[in-house]
Amino acid sequence: MGSGLNIPRHRTAIRRYAHSKPVALALGHGLIGPGVSVFDYGCGFGEDVRLLSEAGIEADGWDPYHRPDVSPQLASCVNLGYVLNVIEDPSERTDTLRKAFDLAREFLIVSVRVDQALDGAMTYADGYLTNHGSFQKLYSQAEFREYLNATLGRRPYVAGLGVAYVFKTEDAEGSFVARQAIRPRKDRVDIRSAFAGDAIGAELLARTRELGRLPLQNEFPQYSDLQSRFGPVSRLERLVSATIDRDTLADTRNQRREDILTYIAMLRLRGLNPPPFRRLPDETQADIKSLWMSYKGALEEANAFLFRMGKPEFVREGCARSLVGKLLPEDLYVHKSAEDRLPPLVRLILFAARQIVGEVEYDLVKVATDGRKVSFLRYPGFEEAAHPALEHSLRVYLPTISFSMRDYTGSENPPILHRKETFIDPLHPAFGTFAELTRAEDECGLLSMTDIGHRRGWEEALREARVRVEGHSIVRLD
Repeated sequence: MGSGLNIPRHRTAIRRYAHSKPVALALGHGLIGPGVSVFDYGCGFGEDVRLLSEAGIEADGWDPYHRPDVSPQLASCVNLGYVLNVIEDPSERTDTLRKAFDLAREFLIVSVRVDQALDGAMTYADGYLTNHGSFQKLYSQAEFREYLNATLGRRPYVAGLGVAYVFKTEDAEGSFVARQAIRPRKDRVDIRSAFAGDAIGAELLARTRELGRLPLQNEFPQYSDLQSRFGPVSRLERLVSATIDRDTLADTRNQRREDILTYIAMLRLRGLNPPPFRRLPDETQADIKSLWMSYKGALEEANAFLFRMGKPEFVREGCARSLVGKLLPEDLYVHKSAEDRLPPLVRLILFAARQIVGEVEYDLVKVATDGRKVSFLRYPGFEEAAHPALEHSLRVYLPTISFSMRDYTGSENPPILHRKETFIDPLHPAFGTFAELTRAEDECGLLSMTDIGHRRGWEEALREARVRVEGHSIVRLD
């Protein structure tokens, strides 16, 4: 049965036992889920189709060799996964892309190989012939983005390196951007509720209201009991501040204001017009009415807010106001778990960086205080390792819409982290553990030694101090 897709029948299908990267990204972004139908164009052995179906998601797929009898069909989401690379004729490549987009009711997922060398391959047409005799077209990230825009007439959303979403309507794209702008706070509400429901926690709240400040240690002897359950005093202070009604209300109103400004600015950054007021969700309409005199006022403030992103003085001010992360003169470092606590302008800069590279593996993000660069830093085992080593970094240059990568996987002396608690929110479950290790290392004089920023220097410092680190504890060698 004809499909209209020009995918070579000799294309090698890869057997997998987990979702492909493009589908996994869409699942993580909440684009694929119950009520969303998926059609996989060029599905290979059909693992994505099988796994989605097993999860209760309506899914089907076509492949010229493995599933040739399936007819192309309309779906909410169409996945064109690593197909364009293997089509030799540029006009057929473009025709395939357009036909796939026509079948998508809401959005198309497109993925290609980008910026990868092919060992033993020779140039052929606008791509390469591999040593297996198959054709491969390799793209740069910028070329891929521009190709989708020119062919489909829609600005793609870069979801990852070589992966993009192309939305059919501004409404569909606007809903996706809204989900990124509005910050989930469930975990924070849960821990506040647990604290407020704790008998001793309630006593601390009452004592704080009585004094108008957090009591001193000698004014509240039960501190140690609370610390064993909720962490150090700095964390208790945040919990008290967040739990007292008037502070919680002010914090919530400020968060909603920042989220709405960020949402509108993100739309503008994507070249989208904000939707009419009556088409906004009811809760967003209510927020705007309570926070601004009019919707026009909110839009004007959001436009001014977006303008600040290009002004280094505003970016520096935003970084300095951050309640999370480690601020240095040139950069702000923060763990990914605390990104939702960053000031709105810094969040907008991260959004802009992801327009260039999409989602990448990282643990820390480094934002230049002039707003020109963002680096995504991968530290495997950040939670478990006392001093995790840098595996790779991806630096995004916003003014030139480009990026560079640096790989440390083969390095015997990679950079390592210290003072991990400085990168996370004090409400993070591991904050107390990390802070206690820092205190112990400080007492040993380790953190004042030179050259401890790389593995060899740190190991030498440990030998000189006659200690070792086990888990997140210091053990003295006698």
